[in-house]
Parts: sequence; C-alpha cells; structure tokens
Amino acid sequence: MYNLFFMRFKALVFVLMFVLAQATFAQTTAVTSKNVEGSIMASNKTAYDNLKFAPNFSTFIGLVDAAGLKSALTAQKPITVLAPANKAFEDLPVGVLDTLRKPENKVALINYVKSYIIQGKYTSADLARQIKTGNGQAKLTTIAPTTLLAKVNANRNVTLTDAFGLQTIISRYDILASNAVLHTLTAALSVSLPIPLNK
Repeated sequence: MYNLFFMRFKALVFVLMFVLAQATFAQTTAVTSKNVEGSIMASNKTAYDNLKFAPNFSTFIGLVDAAGLKSALTAQKPITVLAPANKAFEDLPVGVLDTLRKPENKVALINYVKSYIIQGKYTSADLARQIKTGNGQAKLTTIAPTTLLAKVNANRNVTLTDAFGLQTIISRYDILASNAVLHTLTAALSVSLPIPLNK
C-alpha cells in the first residue's frame, strides 16, 4: 500500500514538473512582433524573412539577394542587422546602386551589404553600454569588415558614422528576429566604388 502511494506521488510530481517546464519554455519562447514601416516583423522569423516580406525594405533585401548573402541573414548564428528602409537610399549618388549591381562589381556589392551586419546580437541597451564604456563612443566592427563609430547625439539618438564620414541615425531599435536583432537606419551607408557611376 505504501509503495503504491509512493509510486503515485512520484508520478504526480513528474507530471507537475513536466507541465511547469512546458509553461516556462512557452514563456521564454513567446513570439513578439512590431510594426516596422508598415510591415509586421516577428521574433519567430529570421532577419531575412522579416525583411523580404516588408515592401519598404525591398531595396536593401534586393541588394542582399544580388550579393548572394541570403544565408548571412538566415543562419542561426546571432547577428545584428542595420536595416535601411527604401527612403534611406534616396541621398546616395544617382546611379550608384545600378553600378553596384553590375557583375564586375560583385565583390564591392558583397562588402557593401556586409557593412550592415554585425556578428552577435546588440540591443539598444548593449549599444548604450558600449558607448558609455567608451567615453561617449563605441567602435562597431561589421562582417565586411568595416568600422562604424556609434555615438549619442544631442537628441539622445544613436548615430553611426562610416569611414567616409557619412552619418546615419538609428530610427527604430530592438526589432527581434529568431536569429538577429534589427535596427533601422535613416540613411544608407556610403558606397565605395573606384569606377565611374552608371548614370
């Protein structure tokens, strides 16, 4: 009788532990979503899928596809993506993206797309901490590799300055994807091309 009671008690404890574990797992993997430039981006989708189906990021994702870097945004290795919306490319020189897409400029295109990707997940809190630790600035190394200088401006926005002095502002922070954290930019980074533009 005692053994039967003890076995039932153990079984009940096991069931309760299993239910608790499932509930904890569900909480830690809860899907979050944000409306970004008119598109819903969800934390259970990869960075690539979130951007691919967001019409206002078609220029950037088109460059990703042309560079053959889809795998960089779908791999489960954690990354940070600095994603410029379509309007962020408007201030680039006329014809520069067409020139970048030419087959002979494939290496430059790959490096350009990689300049928007940082290895590891950096949330807004992580960026703020690095800037504070660096006495007001932080150097972020992309997978290109290029360096972006991060600072906080007078309006408390995080700015990023590339090697050519072009400055862009992070407009939306902490858009979570299954393999990444995304931040959107107000301006596209500089394009370095040692050849005439295709006008």
